[in-house]
Amino acid sequence: MKKIAIIALAVLMAMPAFAGAKDYRKKVREYKRAGWEIYGSSQTMESAFRLHCEALGKEGVYEVTGEASGVKSLSVGRQVASNNACINYVQQVGRFLRGRVASDFHADGESEDEFNHFYAAYETLLQKEIDGELRPSFTLVRTGKDGRYEMMSFFLVDEDSASKARIKALETAARESRLAQDIADSVRESIDKGFVPEETSAE
Repeated sequence: MKKIAIIALAVLMAMPAFAGAKDYRKKVREYKRAGWEIYGSSQTMESAFRLHCEALGKEGVYEVTGEASGVKSLSVGRQVASNNACINYVQQVGRFLRGRVASDFHADGESEDEFNHFYAAYETLLQKEIDGELRPSFTLVRTGKDGRYEMMSFFLVDEDSASKARIKALETAARESRLAQDIADSVRESIDKGFVPEETSAE
């Protein structure tokens, strides 16, 4: 089904618009002025940013970030930031998917309830799948006037691994709908063609 092929293609193309800082020293100065410090690491903020940006310079490597605010415990804050990084990734992919293919899905005669069921299942499954693919890079922390902490964690994700996670989540979600075989066939067809995700330019 031609329309369903677009769904598979859109999921494969759905990469968040994250990019590394072109001048990490400038970025470090900005974060320091804002009161941020490196957390849970013996390396300096400069070193953390440098290594992070070097990793982002490799083909197919992307950045995902997660934040936590108003937390009393640093360990809890770090976990919240990690969870939010997964959510941020899924929401980026999900917005792309919904905006790109919802109208095509409905044009094929599928109900809104059917699409919403598929979409919700896909997001839930992708969050579980991508959690294991995010590689921690470093975490920043700062203390608010109320004594609570704000944390920001940076992660790296490899496109090959992320693509497999998206496809696995898609196929599992598809099995719950009557369009399962159509979507699974379209995904396999896209993979066989050696599809390469689009990349966004660094800001």
